[in-house]
Amino acid sequence: MSHVAPYHTNSTEDPHTHTNVHHDHDECQDGKRIKSEHRIAGTGGKPRCKVCMNLESSM
Repeated sequence: MSHVAPYHTNSTEDPHTHTNVHHDHDECQDGKRIKSEHRIAGTGGKPRCKVCMNLESSM
C-alpha cells in the first residue's frame, strides 16, 4: 500500500462522495471506482478522502 499522485473527478457518473474529495492512496476502494477517463490529476482544491486517510493510519 502506498501513496499515488493525487487525483479527483468531476464526473456526474460518479457518486457525490467521490466528487467532493481527492484521492492519493492506491488501495482506496472509492478511488478505484473512478473510471480512468474521469480521473483528473491533482487535488482540485478538494479535501482528502477519509478512506485514503484511514488507509495511511493503518500502515
